[in-house]
Amino acid sequence: MSNEEEFQAPQWVQDDANPEIKKELIQLTQKQKYFLIGTLCTVIPLCLVIGWYEFGRAKEGHWRAWVYTFEWPFFAAVSVYMYRRIMRGDIPRIPRPD
Repeated sequence: MSNEEEFQAPQWVQDDANPEIKKELIQLTQKQKYFLIGTLCTVIPLCLVIGWYEFGRAKEGHWRAWVYTFEWPFFAAVSVYMYRRIMRGDIPRIPRPD
């Protein structure tokens, strides 16, 4: 086995790195869009409330709660990012081993 073959990237990595290959954009149904909107309207307030709760615990002296204070709003931001990405039709692909 040559050195090039041994360290060659899997096919799905090569496809993502090649700009000539156009990704298929997936169209969501109206029901899927409503489900995503409902999920987002539930997740964001929940993450912010839990972050506020952890901030209160952090002020009481729980040092680990400081991490959670910033972690939960970060999760809310990630959910907005994923929502926007999915609504555009850019569904993240999960790589499968060859």
